[in-house]
Amino acid sequence: MPTQIEKLEAYAGHLLDAFILLRERYALLHPMLFDKDVVARHGAKDRARGFNILMKSLFLSCAQDIAKLSMDDAERTASIHNLVKPLTDERLRAELRARYARWAISPIKEGDPEVLAALQKMQVKEHCERGEHFDTLYCETTELWAKLSTAPEMKALRTIRDKISAHAEVRYSADQYQFVDVSKLGLKWGDLKKMVDTMQRLVELLGLIVRNAGFAWEMLDEQLDTASRNFWNG
Repeated sequence: MPTQIEKLEAYAGHLLDAFILLRERYALLHPMLFDKDVVARHGAKDRARGFNILMKSLFLSCAQDIAKLSMDDAERTASIHNLVKPLTDERLRAELRARYARWAISPIKEGDPEVLAALQKMQVKEHCERGEHFDTLYCETTELWAKLSTAPEMKALRTIRDKISAHAEVRYSADQYQFVDVSKLGLKWGDLKKMVDTMQRLVELLGLIVRNAGFAWEMLDEQLDTASRNFWNG
């Protein structure tokens, strides 16, 4: 059986993969919302209906994934919720902190006692600094998670996921049954980007805390910008 840390490592890896897929979909959606040239070229006349269908599909898919990857609490789900919650266990967090602190420290092979003592002193300092850095990362994680999980935008996105995207719920209103109206949830187009950006930092933080691994976000940004630009302008 895998240990709890091994399980968290696997979840963090799967969360990263799923978040990248969300970023890919949003990269195609963003110009449809904010690029006037893309809207003018592809969203008018005979193309208008197809453009709006694609935009709505991408919007609902992104909204569903934001809610799912952030808030799902099913036991076997790789979500931010399911990675942050175990970190409140002080014993688990202490083990992760110890792993993080000693990660870059290599065995010392030195015959000179004075040099050996100096190197050991440097290692102790580095160990303390990395431990303090872990504490900083964890503090930022808890603050960002509190902000994301309680945001009114998240409540609206969960409504989209639970009642519109994943399930077509109808409500009785004005003497008739109607689908839940997205326009009445208080979301603005720019809210998706804001939520994705916050999620990305949390995914990055959890990768560092749980897996001691970073990610080349700038390279991903360049790749997705190129893919989106080639698709819409090609």
